[in-house]
Amino acid sequence: MLQPRAADEDESILALIARTMPALLWVVDTELVFRTSTGTSLGLHGWSGNGLEGMSLFDYFGGADSNHPAIAAHRRALAGDSVAFEVEIEKRLFRAFVEPRRDRRGRIDGVTGFAIDATSEHRALSSLRRSEEALALAQAAAHLGSWTHDLATDEVTWSDELYALCGLHPGERPPTPNLLMDFVHADDRLALEAAIEFAREEGRPFVIDTRLLRANGGLLWVQHRGRYAYDGSSALHVVGTVLDITPRKRAEDHLAYQSNYDELTGLPNRKLLADRLRQAMLQAQHSGTQLAVLYVDLDRFKAINDTLGHAAGDRFLRMVAPRLIEAVRETDTVARSGGDEFVIVLPDLASVRDAARSAERIIAAFKRPVPFEGRELYSSASVGISIFPDDGESPEELIRNADAALNRAKASGNGTYRFYASATHARAVDRLDLEHGLRRAFDRDEFVVYYQPIVDRSERPVAVEALLRWEHPERGAILPDHFIPMCEETGLIVPLGRRVMRRAFAQLAAWNASGLSGLRMALNISGRQILHPDLTTDVEDALAETGVSPEQVEFEITESGVMADVAGARRAILGLKALGVRISLDDFGTGYSSLSYLKHFSVDALKIDRTFVRDLPLDRGDSAIVSAVVALGHAMSLSVVAEGVETAEQADDVRRLGCDEMQGYYFARPSRPETLQQLLGAWRR
Repeated sequence: MLQPRAADEDESILALIARTMPALLWVVDTELVFRTSTGTSLGLHGWSGNGLEGMSLFDYFGGADSNHPAIAAHRRALAGDSVAFEVEIEKRLFRAFVEPRRDRRGRIDGVTGFAIDATSEHRALSSLRRSEEALALAQAAAHLGSWTHDLATDEVTWSDELYALCGLHPGERPPTPNLLMDFVHADDRLALEAAIEFAREEGRPFVIDTRLLRANGGLLWVQHRGRYAYDGSSALHVVGTVLDITPRKRAEDHLAYQSNYDELTGLPNRKLLADRLRQAMLQAQHSGTQLAVLYVDLDRFKAINDTLGHAAGDRFLRMVAPRLIEAVRETDTVARSGGDEFVIVLPDLASVRDAARSAERIIAAFKRPVPFEGRELYSSASVGISIFPDDGESPEELIRNADAALNRAKASGNGTYRFYASATHARAVDRLDLEHGLRRAFDRDEFVVYYQPIVDRSERPVAVEALLRWEHPERGAILPDHFIPMCEETGLIVPLGRRVMRRAFAQLAAWNASGLSGLRMALNISGRQILHPDLTTDVEDALAETGVSPEQVEFEITESGVMADVAGARRAILGLKALGVRISLDDFGTGYSSLSYLKHFSVDALKIDRTFVRDLPLDRGDSAIVSAVVALGHAMSLSVVAEGVETAEQADDVRRLGCDEMQGYYFARPSRPETLQQLLGAWRR
């Protein structure tokens, strides 16, 4: 069993240490008088050997009182405590330790003390602290924060300035590996994470700029820099800095703004216009759509400049620029070309008449007087239009041709517009004339319902389809393809569809009363009608008003009509089905998702589009398609109708392929109800 060493043995070991290191060893009695001392540091006092024996600890410290830290520590040791303390001797710092000295009976008979010279360590730590303070001041001045992450211990440190950049007080939140990411803008986090991970994998430094969202709600632009330290192939830790570059970003943004925007109006300049037009052209090529370039000139601006001066002319341009922006869509680009000329890019056009509408809105905007410094100024705008890809394949060509169209517009009188291509202009004007006449046609009841029979395999009529015509007072009969899309766009399709439905139901009731009972009435229903909240109520009211049985009514829907809101269309169709009416899927096979719609919608019939019937019986591919659709329909207990049957051969072939019903010019053309009634009567006989 190990025995405790005596105090003399411990003191011998400490004495050996004290003689080989910058240290002191001493023993004092209960009166705090040195009994012995040794150590290399005695040379600081000009003593050697036992030079301190007999000297009081009070005298050693120059007449110190009991409050001196060394005296207090020794008194605590005499009371039985072990005490560590620091004391300065001859301008050197010693780290000391004292403990009670006991005799062989265990009684305290003095104090043993040991001290090591810590001056160099203290100076090094003080220097390090001063360096850290200087670094912190430099980081604060440069708005540069820093952080470290020990990958072995997962310990993370943050500098005070990094806390400040994040809008926190130092130490307000303990640093963690993910804390910095909490302050990085959500749109920038993936990029920063990828940069750090790439740096780790490749052993390279990372540099990346992100936005930093501060705790107080502010936003900074910062630059992250960092690198990993490795032991062989293993990463040990990563060190990073975060620099506030907001002033630099603002300067860059200002320079970019000056480079891309007109100083007078704040609109994009020609440089930015060319870039946006080029991007819009690429998008149009990718999507297969059209875009338009509008070249706008203020007709009477020269008179304003000459009368009121160029400074007033500049102020006038600043005032009217917002009118151009308000006249077009948010996605359109309005740029100033120079002087009183502006260029507008209209991407993603459904048709060229959209460009004509925009030109009309711009012209209308300048017909209003402009309040200007206590007076009202009048101007007008002329517009030239070029269309991509028809009128040019480069930004320069499109702008040049729009400018040429502008010259033609101004030559024909102020406040008008012209397309670069005369044929395009004529078509656009024609479409706009029709659009403007729609409401008048509705009010004047120029829309007429025609009817076309649908026959069974024995060519007996089982249904009629209501087909709308516009009997224009000047143009004659206009087919639905020319005006139904415009009715959809303007919203007129809802009241017009309601009127057609009531007339068709009333006609069916009249036929029922005349002995032509048992027919179904098929009506086309558009996407906008399907999604209208009053559809089911309108149908219910029309059935009640006319006395027609729901089983005699069939609504034809198309894939394109329900694509905008499949869930909403499904709810509407289920509401119609609850009334007892039939639903058929029209133009089947021409869309993209026919099979999925058969699954989602409870349809009763499929109508094979005329494009698959037109070349029967010669086209074997069309025969295969019709045969497959019939098989699919019958497998799902649906009836199948062939549209566009125009010859006896086509009728025989669709019968052979299994179609249940047929419709087309071979049996009867769409006609007015009185004409069709005679034909139906003849068939019934």
